[in-house]
Amino acid sequence: MISGPANHVPTLRGWQREDGRIMVRWDFTQEEIDEWHAAQGGQMLTEADPAPEPTLETLNEGDLESMTKTELEELGRENGVELDRRKTKSTLINTMKGIIKRT
Repeated sequence: MISGPANHVPTLRGWQREDGRIMVRWDFTQEEIDEWHAAQGGQMLTEADPAPEPTLETLNEGDLESMTKTELEELGRENGVELDRRKTKSTLINTMKGIIKRT
């Protein structure tokens, strides 16, 4: 059975805090998540209950650091900015920080 940080729950995107932020990215299967919830005596999450997607309003610097270059590119695209994944991850993060400050 999987185990993780206190006050976090496993989701398809990784370990999630109570406030919805993904703190540790991890590729869990739905079966692993269901097993964890059953062992905790809690309600099992299903594919119909995905974790909320991050938005510019809910992101902080730590969230950006934990994202992959692909995820940063998708977030930028969702907010009208085309990021170039050929650039370094730190460059992409700095670009997104600038966008967040403007909102």
